[in-house]
Amino acid sequence: MRAALPRRVLRSLTAACLAAAVGAQEPPPFGPGGPDGPGGPPRNETLAVRAQFDRDQDGRLDADERRQARAWLQANRPARGRGPGGGRGPGGFGPPGEAEPRPVAAAGSGRRIAPSDVASFADRPLFDPDVVRTIFLEFEQADWFEELNDFYRTDVTVPAVVQVDGTTYRDVGTGFRGNTSFQMVRGRKKSFDLTFDAVHDGQNLGGVRNLDLVNGNGDPSLVREALHGLLANRYTAAPRVALVRVVVNGEDHGIYSAVEQFDRDFLRHHFGTGDGDRFKVPPDFGGGGGLRWLGEDPEAYRQNYQLKSKDNARAWQSLADLCAVLDRTPTDRLEAILPQHLDIDGALWFLAIDNAFGDDDGYHSRASDYVLWRDPSGRFQPLSRDNNEVLLGERRRGPGGPGNAAGGPPGGGPPGGGRRGGPGGAATAPLQMADRADRPLLRRLLEVPAWRARYLANLRELARHAFEPAALDARLATWRTLLDGIVDGDVHGLYGHAAFRAAFAQGDDGGPAPGSLAAIVARRRAAILDDPALRGTWPELQDLEVAAAGNGAAPQLVVSCRAVGDVPVAVRVHCAAGPFGAFTAHDLQALGGGRYRGVVPATDAVVRLWVEATASDSGHVACLPAGNGARPFVWRRGG
Repeated sequence: MRAALPRRVLRSLTAACLAAAVGAQEPPPFGPGGPDGPGGPPRNETLAVRAQFDRDQDGRLDADERRQARAWLQANRPARGRGPGGGRGPGGFGPPGEAEPRPVAAAGSGRRIAPSDVASFADRPLFDPDVVRTIFLEFEQADWFEELNDFYRTDVTVPAVVQVDGTTYRDVGTGFRGNTSFQMVRGRKKSFDLTFDAVHDGQNLGGVRNLDLVNGNGDPSLVREALHGLLANRYTAAPRVALVRVVVNGEDHGIYSAVEQFDRDFLRHHFGTGDGDRFKVPPDFGGGGGLRWLGEDPEAYRQNYQLKSKDNARAWQSLADLCAVLDRTPTDRLEAILPQHLDIDGALWFLAIDNAFGDDDGYHSRASDYVLWRDPSGRFQPLSRDNNEVLLGERRRGPGGPGNAAGGPPGGGPPGGGRRGGPGGAATAPLQMADRADRPLLRRLLEVPAWRARYLANLRELARHAFEPAALDARLATWRTLLDGIVDGDVHGLYGHAAFRAAFAQGDDGGPAPGSLAAIVARRRAAILDDPALRGTWPELQDLEVAAAGNGAAPQLVVSCRAVGDVPVAVRVHCAAGPFGAFTAHDLQALGGGRYRGVVPATDAVVRLWVEATASDSGHVACLPAGNGARPFVWRRGG
C-alpha cells in the first residue's frame, strides 16, 4: 500500500507563511539596487530581445538584425555598472593568499594559434581527464567581445564557427554566461555558453549539444571544477568537466573548464533517459531555494525555482508536495513517506559531496545554485551544478565580512555564516548545519538514523578514497604538467603563472605547501576523518556476487558478499525492479566465515541492488558498491 501525506497535513501551513511567499515581489527589471548592480537585469533573468528584431521570423538574428538590437539595447537598457572591460576591480573576490587579478591585457595581445599548431584528440572522449584539447571560436566580426557583452543576459546568441580536433561546427550559438565569472572579471577572459544545435538540429560535440566554458574566476589552479567532476562522478551523477584551451579569432585565451549543462543529453548519459522534469535553483543569497515549504499553492515556488523542461502543472505540484513532506512529516514516518518523493541515496550523496568539497556556492552554503530532476517514477533527485567555487580553503571576504574556520561569523554566533555574508557558509564538519530549519533537506534526512549513518559513510568514503593523498597528488601533477606551458604564456589569464604554480606547490617537507590545492584537500580530509561523529568501529564489505536462479513465473537473484573483520554486523541487500523507483531491503543470512547470502526477486529485466552492513556496536555502515543506491550494481536479464 502506497503511503501518502494526507491533504489535511498539506493544508496545515499557516496562512502567514503562504502570504509571505506569494507576496514577495520580483525585483525591477532594471534600476539601482538590483542584484547585479545599478541598472542591471535581475539576477539570473533573461531579457527577451530576439522576437522584437527577428524580421524574417526564423528564430534567430542575422548580422543586420543584431546591429539593430544592439543599438536598441544601448539606447534603452540602462548601464549595468560594468563596461566591456569587466568587473569592479580587485580586492575581496578571492580567498586570502591567492593572487589578485592581473592587469587587463589588450585585445589582440595574446599568442596567435592556428589549428595546425595543436594536437588533435579526435579518438579520445570529450571529458577525458588526461588531455587538453583546443576549442577554436571564430566570429565574423572584429568587435565580437563588445557584441557578446551587449547581449549578455538576453535571449540572443551570436553565431560562431567552432573547430575542435579538425572538425568544424557552424552557426554555434554563443554568449557570455555566469554571475561572478562575468561580473567580477576584468579584461576579456569571460565565460562562454555554446549551443551547438542553435541552427543545425542534432549538431553536437562528443554527444553534447550545450557546453559551458568557465574561465576559472577565483581559482588560480584552474582545476577545482574538473577535480569535482572527476571525483563526484565516481559516486553519483554530476556535471562532467574537461580542461580545454580556448582560442578566439586566432588569439589564445588560455585554459577553461568545459562543463556539460543540465539538459536532456546530461540525463541520457547519467540515467539512460532524457525524460523527466528539470528544475534549476538559481543563486540566492537568501537561501530561498532550499526546499522550504511555501504553502500548498504551487505558484508560490516559481519565484525560487526555474523549470527548464516543458512547463507543466504536475511538475510544480510535485515540487510543492516534496517540500510539504519535508516540512510536515513526523520523523517516525519519514522512512515510509519520503522515498516516494525523493531519491534518498542520490540526495545523501549530493549533500555529502557538497559538504566534503566545501562548496561555497552550494546547498550548505546558501541553499541554492543546484538542480533538481524529477525522474520518470516521480521522485526528485538534487544534483550539483556550478562547482567552480569548491575547495576554496579559508573564508572569503564578502558583503558581511569574513567568516571563521568553524563556520560562524567572527566573534561567534550561529554556525554557517556565509562566506559572502549570506545565511549559509560551506560546511566544515560532517554534521554541521544538520539542525538548521532553513536547510530542510539536510535536517530531515539526518533525523532518520539509517540515513544519517549512510551520510556519514559517504563522507568517510570521500575522505578516505576520493581525497586519498597519493592518488590526488598524481592527478594534480598530471594536470599541472598538461597546463603549465599554456598558462605561462596566457596574457588573458586572471591570476598569472606564479599563482598557478603556487596552487600546486610543495613545502620544504615534501608535502603540499600551505595554501596549495592539495593542502586544502588535506584539511578537508582531516576535518571529516577526525570528527567525533566518525569515531568507532567501521565494517567492511567485499566480493559482491549476483547470480540468476530459478525461472518461469518466479525468477530470482542470489546475492552474496563477505564482511571483513571481527565486528558483528547485520547485512542487508537493497533492491529495486526497473531503472527508477525506491529500494526495498532484505536481510542476508550469515553462512559463517564472514560470508552472507540471500535471495531477491528478479521480476523485471533490470534490477538495481546494493549491499549494506551495519556494525552492531557503533551503528556505522559500509556499502557495496561504495556509491550505494546512487551508483548501484545493475543486473540485466540476458546481459
